[in-house]
Amino acid sequence: MKKKFNLYCGLLIAAIVFGIGLTMVNTGYQMYSGGKKGWELAKNDRESGVKRDPFWAMNLVNGMVPVEMMSKNPLEMTGDSIVNEKTGEKMPIQTVVGIVWTKDAGNRMWILSSIGQISWVFIIIFWVAFIKLIIAVNKGRIFEKSMETHLAWGGWAVFGMYALGWVTTLTNHILNVRTFEFAEYDQVIMQFPDSALLYSAFGMLLMGQIFKIGRQMKEEQELTI
Repeated sequence: MKKKFNLYCGLLIAAIVFGIGLTMVNTGYQMYSGGKKGWELAKNDRESGVKRDPFWAMNLVNGMVPVEMMSKNPLEMTGDSIVNEKTGEKMPIQTVVGIVWTKDAGNRMWILSSIGQISWVFIIIFWVAFIKLIIAVNKGRIFEKSMETHLAWGGWAVFGMYALGWVTTLTNHILNVRTFEFAEYDQVIMQFPDSALLYSAFGMLLMGQIFKIGRQMKEEQELTI
């Protein structure tokens, strides 16, 4: 039984690492592409004698604002267009998710990134609880109060990640509504925090209660005997 439990734990860890790995690969590629373009731009600036503000790239990033929007009339073209370079055709397009650059961004990206950094606290709590849970099972400490504690900490940590996702999403949306008003688009929220986090959180909390009931039943049986 412990072998199968450890197998499933290993698969769960592998799935989490795989997901994190995909994100890291994508982020690394974007950083590489951006760094390469920045190097080429700096090289061209040196050759042409152009001087830029040393912090121009940082200011550019700080001015980036992610925006989600929906056409006020989805059945009509908004006037935006994009060129298909394979055919040369200029095709109508409706923007759904985009990034705009504005001087009114303020500390937007700093605020959003700071909220995102808090999630690392919950990630660490989850991993500590999860590792302790595996150790407890392998040592046979299944119907002990510590088991319930590990599951509770893990569940609330995952719930914290989900809640922070909503804080980030709502903060960005509220700031966007205060800053922008587009002629042919309504600002909406289309990308929600992953509901799987919510299911996992309540699942771990529920398992904690099941183990608590099992422990109480075991204690009652021992007292009866």
